[in-house]
This record gives sequence, structure tokens and C-alpha cells, in this order.
Amino acid sequence: MDAALRRAGPGTVSLDASTRSRLVGLFVDEAQETVASLESLSERLGGGPEPEVVGRFGRAAHGLKGAASALGFDDLAGLLHDLEALSLRLDGDGAEPRAERHGRLCRAVGLLARGIAEMSASGRDGFPAPVVAALRETLGGAPVPTNGASAFQGAARMLDAGGLPGEAVVERLSVPADEVDDALRLAASLARGAAMLEERLGGDGAAAQAQGLAEAARRLETSIAALRLVPAGTAFSGFEAEAEQLASRLGRQARLEIQGSEVRADRRTLQRARGLVRHLLRNALDHGIEPPEARLQAGKPRAGRLSLKVETAESVLRVALEDDGRGFDVPAIRRELERRSGASEAVAALSEAEVLQRFANEGGSTRGSASEISGRGLGLSAVAAAARASGGSLEVVTRRGRGSTVSFTLPLDVYAVEALGVRSAGRLFGIPLSAVERSVCIGAAGAIHEGPTGRTLAIDEGIVPLAALADVLGLAGGEERFAVVVRSADGTVAFGVEEVGTVAGVVPSTVPGLAQDGALVTGLTRLADGSVMQILDPRHLVAAHRADRPRPAAARPAPVAAAQERAPALEVVLAEDSPATREVLRVLLEEHGLRVRLAADGDEALARIGERLPDVLVTDINMPRLDGLSLTRRLRDEAATARLPVILLTSRDDAPTRAAGAAAGADAYLVKSRFDASVLLETLGRIGLRGAR
Repeated sequence: MDAALRRAGPGTVSLDASTRSRLVGLFVDEAQETVASLESLSERLGGGPEPEVVGRFGRAAHGLKGAASALGFDDLAGLLHDLEALSLRLDGDGAEPRAERHGRLCRAVGLLARGIAEMSASGRDGFPAPVVAALRETLGGAPVPTNGASAFQGAARMLDAGGLPGEAVVERLSVPADEVDDALRLAASLARGAAMLEERLGGDGAAAQAQGLAEAARRLETSIAALRLVPAGTAFSGFEAEAEQLASRLGRQARLEIQGSEVRADRRTLQRARGLVRHLLRNALDHGIEPPEARLQAGKPRAGRLSLKVETAESVLRVALEDDGRGFDVPAIRRELERRSGASEAVAALSEAEVLQRFANEGGSTRGSASEISGRGLGLSAVAAAARASGGSLEVVTRRGRGSTVSFTLPLDVYAVEALGVRSAGRLFGIPLSAVERSVCIGAAGAIHEGPTGRTLAIDEGIVPLAALADVLGLAGGEERFAVVVRSADGTVAFGVEEVGTVAGVVPSTVPGLAQDGALVTGLTRLADGSVMQILDPRHLVAAHRADRPRPAAARPAPVAAAQERAPALEVVLAEDSPATREVLRVLLEEHGLRVRLAADGDEALARIGERLPDVLVTDINMPRLDGLSLTRRLRDEAATARLPVILLTSRDDAPTRAAGAAAGADAYLVKSRFDASVLLETLGRIGLRGAR
């Protein structure tokens, strides 16, 4: 296959060779039928304007474009888009006579037929490059520019221009943390005093000097606070060698990798985290990583893999230790909990996550004797207790036979963040820039639509929930002139605000009782103009909106036992009229743990939904008999399906189509050319559905 003509994106790389070959064969069969139809229709277009024929030609080219996009034939998809556009311009204004336009259309269809025939005869996985070039010229498109400049050539130009800049010499001083804390408290006191002085002087002639003093004090406070921040690698240094030595003592082989060494956090929190990581490391090596012989029998490498990931999320330090060992023995843990509690029925009703969480909190071991390395199973409970005592949390995830991940959070005493300033209900808030996708004027972005699951806003290539920031924060009033699109692990939400300001780099002050687990406001900072900004936690902000938002009926939490059984297998009805596209999407979805029922058009989709209500409908917009928009409106009109999540899938990426989808009541909008299973899974999570891996 010509690598230049196939997208190497997430939607195609997961297919094995035999599956890929079968899907390409399906595409070629469909393309031959479509091109034969295009040839017949193009001849009829020579006799004069026939809107019905033009429409059929455009729909045929559009459908083949979607199939080409699904298989990653991006150049062919782009040319089919140009062919579709040319058919619509046959009778439009322009210097080129109609006969010449029609001639170009017929030549393009002929070239298309030639390329498909070559694919069929040669078994090629890709449209022939010479035919692509001829089609591009015929349709009047500019050739794709080739950028021959390599990174090496770019570096050479930099050297020619004067060479690389020399490294700056940094002088480092060691200062006791307590002294830095004292300096920080003094600077904060100075800043507050200067601000009070500025307010008292008011319009007096000395006001300018007071303002300058206040600004200098605030800058000093910020600078000293930043001195408390050190790289995580400094606190976690030596763990790699420690893990190797400990593994050797246990007769195992293991290697630790640390991700996020460059993350900066306050030294005190990192030191607390170091002690907790050591507990987890010893547990993972003693209980998780198998001896080399056992690993080989299980089809694993002799040496175990340990990965320590460190990150900061606004006011919280997150640390996760992952291993590829045997994982937690959940049935044995459940039996141990039953033995200790004597309440077997209550323990049996717990989900796997609840069993692990209770085991982590209570401590204990499923072993018959204590281990020299990890004691009597108290290491995990010690980490959980320490995290909770600091205002953090602990989470355990296991994959039996494949490993486990234990993660904990600790609140940060000091943290730095770039925040986008917004105003809502007359107050100033800061949203961490790392979580902000974009901000838009609501009027320019499109109409707000009210649906069964709340308000939505059609923006970019998707439909996102819309909520007033003031409502989520429990504040009264507040006009929604702008929307800030915020993304977190729990999904994406557009928050309506009065004003959007600038980005500021700040070191917020944490407030006792305010920056606790689950708090929407994690800290306060005073800006250069004296105004106070409250820093928001995006993850809890999105979660708070989701908790208040009406959930689709299919997305409501099931009882624990049922949820555990159903979680790995969400059911999707997939409505798509192109056989090749339908099969590509089916394979991709099933590979990611989804159960798929197929429909060739909207009418067939209604029949599938009537047989059994799925968890979600994924539907193309342009289909015969009943299109995706009409299908969505039909579903919203029926009580049984009014809250069924609907995701529109189409080749068209334009504002009117997005607005039409939102008006019909769709929950999300995905573009075929950028579709892959990971995007769909992320979208499912955003609209309240979980359960695919």
C-alpha cells in the first residue's frame, strides 16, 4: 500500500492484515457499484440542469467519500469531496463554460473508475498515486506541497544563523524549608498591609506609591512561594536502584520507570509522597511481580515492569504505581473480608472496586504468614490512612493476571498554575488553562438547544452540554455571554460566563477547609490590580455539573451486581448505509468491548431499537428512506426512546449541520474523517456512559 494514501491514525492501525484486506475488498466492491452509477448519472447531466440527478450524483459521491475516510484513504476522500462540489457547480456562475465543466466531471468519473479497477486487479490497499495526481489536475485542485526540509536542515539553518544559544549558568542555594515558610508568611502579611494602605489612601496623592508598594509585595509573595516548588525527581531519586535491589532479595527481576520527574510541587508534600511510594513499591514487588519462571509460563518477560507516574492537577499531587504482575486476588480478598466481618451476604454484594477499597482501608493479607518485606499486609492501609489524613484519597484498580495500579492524591501546600480569568455572578474565577479547550462567544457559536438531557451547544465538531457557571457554583445571577469549554477525565462541558479575561500565571494560597477533596474552589490568589481570583478545580466542576444534569434512561446506574456484569459490554445500534463503512466501524467498536447491532438505514435502526433498547445509537446523517436527523427526531418524540443517547456520525463538518443535529436532539456529533474508537469511547463517557475498555 502507498503509505502516503492511507491514514495511519488510531482508527486503522489496530486492524490485523486479514481483517484489513477483507474491509478493503468490501470497499472495492462498493466503489465499483457506486462508480458505475456515477458514470450513468454524469452522462444524464450533459443534457441540462436536472436537480434530482444532481442530488443523486452528490449523494453517491458523498457516500463513497465516507467509506474512503473510514478506511483512511484521505486523498481519495478529498477528491470525492471536490467531485461532489463540481457536480453542484455545473450550472453556477463562472468564467468556465458549462460544457467544459461537464467534460471535467466525466473525465474525473472515468479516472475514478480506472483507479478502482486497478485496485481490484492488483489487490492494492490504496488508490493508485498516478490516478490521484490525474484526478487532482482534472478537478482543478492544487497538488499537495511536499516539505523537503528535515529537522536536521532546520538545525543547520539555526547554526548558520549564529549557532545554538549557550546554556545559562544557574547558581543554586540550599535554604531550610522553615525559613522559606517564614519568608512567605512575612511577604503575605506585607501584601495584605499594602493592600489595606492602598484602600485607605483612596484618591490621595500617595495612592500611586501605595499601589506600587502593594504590587511589589504581591510579586514578592509569589516569588517566595515559587521557591517552595521543587522537581518531583529530586524527592523520588534513588527509587530505581532501590526497586532493583529489593527485587533481587525476593528472587525477582524488575525495573522501575518514573514518569513526571520534571513536575514541580512543594517539597513537604513530595516528602510525604515519598514515604507512601516506598510502601507501595514494596507491596508491588512482594505481592505483585512474579518470579521469572512464573512470568515466562504466563507469557510475560522475565523482568517485571513497574511504572511510577507523578502529576499535579491544580491543588492536588497525583501519584500512581502500576505493575504488570499477577494483580490482586479479589475472590481471596472477598473471602478474607467475609471471614473477618462474619457478614458474608453483605460482602458478596460488594463490587470488585468496593472490595478493593475496603481491603485497602482495613488492611490485612490473604497470605498465611507475614512477609519480611511487606509485613502483615498493612502497607496498603497505611498509605490509605496517610492519604485520608492529609485530605487526599487512594484508589486501587486490578487486572487479574495482568497487573494492578494503586494511586493516591495529596493536597499541595503550594502549587503554580496558569489560569484563564472569567467573571460570573460578579466574581472573578480562574480556570486552569490545561483544562480549557477554547472559549467562544455564545451568540457567534450558534443557538443554544434545550433537550431531554439539558442544554447543549453545537461547537467545533461536537455537541457539548452547556451550564451556567454561576448555577454550578450555587451563585445567584450572572449573564451568559461567553462559553468556556472545559475538559476533564469525566468529560467535557461548556460553562456560560459573563466575561472572559486573560491568562495569568499564579501561585494560589490554599485555604484551610476550602481546598479539600471534592471542593470546587481550590485556592485564592490576588492579582496585580488587587482583585482576588478564586481558582476552580476543572475535574470537580465537570463532575458537579454531571451530578445535577438529568441522565439518559439508558445511562442510569444499575445495581452493583448488574453493573459489574454489564459494564464491559455496552450495546450500540450502528446505522450506516455504506457496507464498507459499516463493517469498518463494527470491527473497531467490537475490538474495544462494545456489542454492535447493525442497521442499513434509519428505518432498520428503528426496528433494531424496537426489538431491544440499546445503550446508545450511533447513526450516519445521510441515509436513504429515513436519515439520521429524522431518525433522531422520531426517537425524541417517543417516551420510550426520548432519552436514548444519540451520536451523529457524518462526513460533513460545518456549523449548520452541527446546529441541525443539536436541534434534532442529538447528544454528540462526530466527523468520519477524524473518527476512531478512542474518540467514540471518550464521547460515550462525556454523555454519561461507561463500560468499554
